[in-house]
Parts: sequence; structure tokens; C-alpha cells
Amino acid sequence: MLAAYHMRQLGGDLFRSTVRFVIAMFLFCSTLHAFATGVLYAYLAHAINGVVVHIHDTKSKSHLTQSEIILGQLLHIDNESDGGEAAYITKLTQNDVPLSTALEALLLVEDLFFILSAYWIFLLSRELFKLAMRTLDRGEQSEKATILKYVSRGWLIVGLFVGTRVVIVIVQHGYNRTYKYFSFMELGGLLFSIFYTTGALVVLRFSGRKHEHIHGVVMASPLYRRLKLLMIVCAIFTLPYCFLQVGLLCMPQDQVDAIPDFLVGIVTMLYYLFGAAQALVMGGSQQCCIRMLSPIISTQVRNSPEWANLRANRRLDSYAIYETTAPPDKPVFVNTDIEGSSALWAQKAPESILDTAQDLHDDLLRSLLPKYNGYEITTAGDAFQLAFHRIPDAVNYCLEVQLELLQVRWPSKLEGLVPSVKTEVALGLKPQLLFRGIRVRMGIHDTNVSEEGNLIMQTHRVTGKALYIGASEYIGREIGDVGFGGQIIISRRVAAWLQTNDNASRITTPIRLDYYGMQPIHQLDIDIELYEITPKVLKMRRKIFRRRMASNISDESAFGTDTDDPPLEDCCFDVEYTCQRTPTSRFREKMPTVIWQTIGDR
Repeated sequence: MLAAYHMRQLGGDLFRSTVRFVIAMFLFCSTLHAFATGVLYAYLAHAINGVVVHIHDTKSKSHLTQSEIILGQLLHIDNESDGGEAAYITKLTQNDVPLSTALEALLLVEDLFFILSAYWIFLLSRELFKLAMRTLDRGEQSEKATILKYVSRGWLIVGLFVGTRVVIVIVQHGYNRTYKYFSFMELGGLLFSIFYTTGALVVLRFSGRKHEHIHGVVMASPLYRRLKLLMIVCAIFTLPYCFLQVGLLCMPQDQVDAIPDFLVGIVTMLYYLFGAAQALVMGGSQQCCIRMLSPIISTQVRNSPEWANLRANRRLDSYAIYETTAPPDKPVFVNTDIEGSSALWAQKAPESILDTAQDLHDDLLRSLLPKYNGYEITTAGDAFQLAFHRIPDAVNYCLEVQLELLQVRWPSKLEGLVPSVKTEVALGLKPQLLFRGIRVRMGIHDTNVSEEGNLIMQTHRVTGKALYIGASEYIGREIGDVGFGGQIIISRRVAAWLQTNDNASRITTPIRLDYYGMQPIHQLDIDIELYEITPKVLKMRRKIFRRRMASNISDESAFGTDTDDPPLEDCCFDVEYTCQRTPTSRFREKMPTVIWQTIGDR
């Protein structure tokens, strides 16, 4: 309950993620099982105590029913280290005398929540395993459909369980004879869940999913770690209880007392702490601890900058990694691609090195998306197509990616496999690292209906992701293919936006804006004017780019002969874009109308 409360306080939505919902349902059923067991034991203690008091008052057993006599014999206080006190549930259900209606109802409820706990813990292991093996996002609708499917199956289990038990009680005039066999089934279900988790860990370990690349660092996979903690908690808190219960159920009634009380008590206590331990390892975080400790932290500590930074950092970690951004209505497209990827993958290097480099690249690009409210449209090999709500978000994202690529811990054997992964340093009084590891070219292009026609937004049937179709999307992809690795190419409208002083102040990294050239888009029969932006700390990259462009001037992929750099003040930012060749009216008419934000909203 405490975990659910803090999840709610931290802005969690149980129905947005199947894993979250399954965790919540497991904790809920585990709580109800513990509560039902507590009520059962309290009822038994009260009933037995009443029988003992009655016997003591009357000094005779003649007025007691056979059921009451058996209840009185179950809990006989003695000084022996046997199972006379702790194992009386097993002895009670092995007796041929029918139980009371209230006791049978309590046993039914306890067993029901026990089997539901086993059901949800199995689904939790299964979902974590599937997430660790696949990176495909189901999409919001598919997540809700999966949750509905799991809930429906849960209700089916409830119906079958209750219906079967009620029929058995009516037909056999009691619950005792079948309790043992149903208990075997319930314990078998829980053991299956534990062994499934163990098997999932083995599969993940030998399939190379034990480690992941997060923020450019190779570390243990969070999902693998969660599964491992889940297995450890199950092994410590539930396995002893399962084996003990199987042993007690297999033993004759007159031999149950051979099991020491303290052993039965410790194992039972551990089992009923299982839910609390699971809540701690699955839902515990530093942010939760901060929230819980906040009321008792001194004012001096709460007002310190260190405490404020800690809370801010944890809040960012809690939200940024898991929160998703809605697809923008008027997207600013960012297309990325790894330079020389085909040549790199053609090398006879160990496959693990290339896979590691690819994962580091993918994780870095994805990890920075939430910070700038970005949306991942699709990936094709090593190319990403992204969408941002505003131009400054797209520009800041690209700049940070270029800087962070220099800090990634690339595999040492990746160095120099092909020229595009060779480390380059600008010499000087203070050498500046220019390139290191994989080089990524990036292109930025915004959407404009009046100049480039309408844009269609569709939803992918499998992933649930938004897809865009139109001239703006096509131009954005073309721009993403223009530059060299490490270069950020932007269209004229984005450059004009950056030229405004008020807008330039929203770019967090100092940049240099330069004219790049004209690029024909033959498919649309237009020419686009391109510019490049470079972080000032990496301004020496421009010399490398110009030198490479000069060497490739005869290639058909180059812009042409006009590659000189006109001064920024001479760039015609005030010239209408339509003075160049623009999409034909026939092409525009084929594009349906959509509703856009105004440029002032960007």
C-alpha cells in the first residue's frame, strides 16, 4: 500500500504500463492474502480459546461437539519443541471431521488470494523477461489490451476456483478431504513461477541480455537486475515455506508434531513478509526514500543546495526515463545516421564490438529525447527519425548529442576500424577532442504547410507510433542524408529562426551558424538552401568538413561548386522561401489539411 501511495504521488499511471499494473496487482493480492490469513488465524485462536475456556469452566467435555473437541486438542500449550502450536492448520484439515462454515469460507478466501498471488508473480516475471528480450514498444492501446487480457484471465481463475471449491464442499460435506490436493496445486503454481524466473535469468544471461548500454555506459541491465532480485526474494521468502508445506501435507497427522515450532514459525513469518520484500525491491527508489524521510529531515538540510540538487536529479531520473512525449502536430524533424556504418559492419571485427557500439549509439539518442520533449518516430538500421515540438528543442538535442558522443565509453577495439571511427584531436595550446567513436550526421527541418503542402499523420498498426507523410517529412529525410558524420545540417527556415536574437538565446550551447549550400530534391522538383550549425567548442570540425567536401566536389552527392561561406549578414534570411523551386500545386492538392500551431507557439 505504501508503494502504491508513493507511485501515485510521483505521478505514476498504473494503466499506462503492463509491468506497473502487474506489480500493483501482485502487491494487492499479496496484501489481501496476508490479511485473509491473519483473519483466519485470529478466528482459530478465538475459537480454540473459547473451547478451552468452556472446558475449563465445565470440567467436562460432554456438552461439546466433536468439532469443538478437536479444536481444543489442536492448540494444547506445552513446553515441547514440536509442531503442536504452529502446524495446527495442517492437522485441522487432515482430520475427517468437517470444519465449520466460517472456517471453510476463510480457508477458501485465503487459498484464492494465494493462487492469485502466484498468478501475478508469474506474469510479472514473464513481462520483465519479454521487455529484456525485446525493445519493441507495444503502444498505449496494446498495453491496455494486454492488461485487459490478464485481468480477464484472473477473473476466470477466480470463477473456476470458487466454483470448484463450492461444489466440493457441498458434495463432500466439507473441505478437509480435498484441501491437501488443492494445496499441492497452489504450491506447485508458486514453485512454477519461481522456476520460470530462474529460467528467464538463465536465458537472458546466455543470450547476452545481462548488460545494457545506458547513457553511454555498459552496466547491468535494469530488467535483468529486477528479475534477479525477484528470484532472490522468492528463494529466500517463499521456497522454504513451499517445501515446508509440502512436507507437512505429505506427513501423517500423528507425525506433524515432529517439526519444531520455531522452524515452522520462522518459515511462516518469512513467507508473509514476501510481499513487503517484493514491494521494496520492485518499487523502492531513492526518490521514494527522499519523500519518506522528508518530514524528519532538518530544515537546514532541506534548505541546502545539495538537498535541492539531489531532489531535482532524482525527479529528472524518475520522469525522464519513463515518461513518453505525445507526437507533435507540427513536427520539427530530426533525422540521424551513422557515417560509414556499412563499411564498419563489413569489417572482420568481433560482432560483439559492433553490437556494443550500436547499442551505445541507440541508448544515447533515446536517453536524451525526454529532456527535450522529443518523439521517436521510427528507426531503420542505425538511422533515427525523430520529431520535436519546437525548433529550440531540436537544435539543443542535436548539439548535446554531438557533445555526448565524445564522452561515450566506446569499445577500445572500435578505434580505427574505418576512417569514420578514428579519433581526431585539434592541436593547439589546449588540444581539443573533435571526433571519437561513432560519428553521426544530423539534419533538422521544420514543417510549413503554406510552402511545402499538407502533412498526414497516421498511426502504425503494430507499434502504435505516429507516422508522417508529406513533403516536409521527405525533405527532412533528404537533409539528414546530406552532411558528414558529426555535422548538423539545417534548412533555411531553421537558420532564420536562429538568426533572431531572442530565439538564439534559447540555445543552451554556444554555436556557429554558417551557410552550407544548395541541395536539389529531384523527387519534389525543388532546391533547398542549407546551413550548418557547429558547437563553438568543436568549431575546428568545419575545416575537416570543408576539406572533405572539396575532395568530394565531383561526387553527385555534393552540393555543387558554390560552397563558399558568405558572411551571415549577407545571407538573405528575409527572402521568401517560395522564390526557390517549391512543390508543385498538384503535389500540394494531394495532401489533406491538418491543423497546425502558429509559429509563435513554437
